[in-house]
Amino acid sequence: MTTPLDALERSLLTPAHLELIQRVDALVDQAVLPRVAHYDETGEAPWEDIAAIHEQGWLLAALDKQYGGLGYGIAGDDVLALYLLIEHLGRASASTAHCFQVHNHTLQMVSVLATAEQRERWLRPTRERAALLVGAGAEPAGHPQTKAVRVAGGYRLRGAKHYATNATMADWIWCPAAPDDVGGGSLMFMIRRDAPGLEIDASVWAPAGMRSCISPTLTLEDCFVPDEDILGRPGDWQNGHWLGQFNLGFATNYLGNAQGMYDWLIQYVRDRGAGTDPFRQAAVGELKTSIDAARLVVYHTALLFKVDIHRALLGSLQAKWLAQEALGKIIRLGGVLRYPATHPLPGQG
Repeated sequence: MTTPLDALERSLLTPAHLELIQRVDALVDQAVLPRVAHYDETGEAPWEDIAAIHEQGWLLAALDKQYGGLGYGIAGDDVLALYLLIEHLGRASASTAHCFQVHNHTLQMVSVLATAEQRERWLRPTRERAALLVGAGAEPAGHPQTKAVRVAGGYRLRGAKHYATNATMADWIWCPAAPDDVGGGSLMFMIRRDAPGLEIDASVWAPAGMRSCISPTLTLEDCFVPDEDILGRPGDWQNGHWLGQFNLGFATNYLGNAQGMYDWLIQYVRDRGAGTDPFRQAAVGELKTSIDAARLVVYHTALLFKVDIHRALLGSLQAKWLAQEALGKIIRLGGVLRYPATHPLPGQG
């Protein structure tokens, strides 16, 4: 069950944000939480979660309103709303929140850079049946940069990408590559999942706690992409600071994960009669301070994107680090706090 917002959170949010949180928390309680254990145990992609999110219209969260989206996120009218969705999904399921955030990262680029024809074609599967978008920007360690060789009517891509979250739930996969015929940075390609020359290996993905946000490795062997499926112009990937913009989504997922673990841990300690132990109270206070500090930086950075993008990009890195620290701290201290109330904490004697 989701935990009510505290006074700090409420003071930072608008009535519209509070209403959005009520909706996502209700969805989490009714549709996401009951399936978390199943998806983590089986490693299946969270199709039912994604379908429930789709019914709320949130798979178009980062799409501009003029194209039928909600206008959330860095390029939209309400930056913070996107990150509230990620955070509150992440309180219940790190995997579902990750699938959602990666989809919206790519959706935001499509919203800003695609032509009208491309937006209609690439987003039709999302509108009609909740197909997700993929962002696959990084090469595995030791692999050279993915290359795009110019041929008649398009390019042939050669290389590998990893962490291609949503590739098993997508029709379209986004990936940058270095073209051999133009300078000025990478080109961004949208590749059909069934394109000849594209191999999707999902067997590489099985991390504890995030098994269901399946993130395969992609191998591209002379995979042809026509000119009509090129997103933007050469260099738009680097010049738009897109990788930096994605950091806030990761930070918010970590924040939500930490808050969800904290809420569970508090109830666990209380149920076992250890809530009045001063050493545990001090440890809990440290955890809450870390989470609140990360939340303040996340929310402040989201608002900064409308004022100063360079400060916001730096803030995104700070937010990501703080959220990672909070999450790591609760993982480390959580095991200590779960000692029986009659058992001294390590170092107490």
